[in-house]
Amino acid sequence: MEIKRFTLGDIKSNCYILYKNQHAMVIDPGYDSIEVKEFLADHDLMVDIIYATHGHFDHIGGINPLKKLYPTAEVIAPKVDEVFFDPAYGISRLGYKVMVDTYLEPDIEQEIIFQGLTFKVLHTPGHSKGGTCLYTKDILFSGDTLFYMTVGRTDLYLSSYEDLKDSILNKLYTLPDDTICYPGHGRTTHIGFEKKYNSVVRNH
Repeated sequence: MEIKRFTLGDIKSNCYILYKNQHAMVIDPGYDSIEVKEFLADHDLMVDIIYATHGHFDHIGGINPLKKLYPTAEVIAPKVDEVFFDPAYGISRLGYKVMVDTYLEPDIEQEIIFQGLTFKVLHTPGHSKGGTCLYTKDILFSGDTLFYMTVGRTDLYLSSYEDLKDSILNKLYTLPDDTICYPGHGRTTHIGFEKKYNSVVRNH
């Protein structure tokens, strides 16, 4: 499996394309990106899954354009963050409804299978109430839960530092130390490194 990262928009959120055998899974398409679309087209990739780790606008703003290009793609997102996907709730930054096919409930263990790889959905509330990460083997897509030497903001609507700390300590820092972490912003890191050197949440 290949992984391609794109850094999109003014907030520089990371969008990841995982691809194998001409099939792709797109994680956190935060903006309508020509670069992302051209990469998919140039590599002749069919998008099977579009996954949103959480509902903030800089991680979901490119979902609808991709869904229109690849209508058979399954859009998957955390149920608890539905308030960000639908302007009817009154807090959407996008002003339109984001197309979601499958909402994941927080109290049920789920797995996402893509090209023979099984990704475990880790519900990691804190940065947002519905925040999630995806884990397979030695790879973690951590959304805005865990970054290189820091963590996601918790001064936002429905954020909670205590929830975020609990999520990191009990769900992420229990993963193998050599797990590569692909975050929603910034550079990659490793779980073992963050346990020792993270400036906000260390594994004392």
